[in-house]
Amino acid sequence: MAAVIRSINSSILPFCLAAISTICLSCSPSHPPSAALIFDLPRADLPSHTTARLGGPLTPADVDQLESVARTELRKAFEPFRIELADSERGFWRVRVVREVVPQSHALAGVGESVALGPLGGGGFVDLSAIADQVARFAPADASRAGMIDALGRGVGRVAVHEFGHQILGPASAHNDLDGHAYENGSPERFALYYADLRWTTWQHPLAVRLGVR
Repeated sequence: MAAVIRSINSSILPFCLAAISTICLSCSPSHPPSAALIFDLPRADLPSHTTARLGGPLTPADVDQLESVARTELRKAFEPFRIELADSERGFWRVRVVREVVPQSHALAGVGESVALGPLGGGGFVDLSAIADQVARFAPADASRAGMIDALGRGVGRVAVHEFGHQILGPASAHNDLDGHAYENGSPERFALYYADLRWTTWQHPLAVRLGVR
């Protein structure tokens, strides 16, 4: 199955390297490091088969709703830790939500990718189209359009949580693919990522050590 995080290609490097310019402003002993989730969706059209399953194209109201749900998921996941969540470009760690990430030639399409730059922060992307495809695939037969839009927001937020985990922990962020309800699970091909609750498992302690707790 496809992993949430994919190998980095050249399209992500300029975005990630831009984090260097904000290092000194992003964290200090008295100010927690920041994680920024940025929605970059000048277009939100989805593949035709996904659009059909959702019952029509995404509207501006749908995009606003899924963004609200995604940010709620981000706050819920990182509530125990000492980290500032933002929606601006000036985050120490950053994840950008885009309509589609350029696919890799070596693997099945994933839903996100990141690069961890250690003391320089990190950056990554979340692929809205790829997540929407999985939301439609795992939707219960009686799922409503509103329910699927909320599931899309949960998927975006939870994939972003996963990507931030990779950026924050770097090489220590090994996947926990044995637990389908774990944020640390690397597969987007699971019902729980969109339609059930998730929890921290193997990354909880390392994140607490790295970030501190509230």
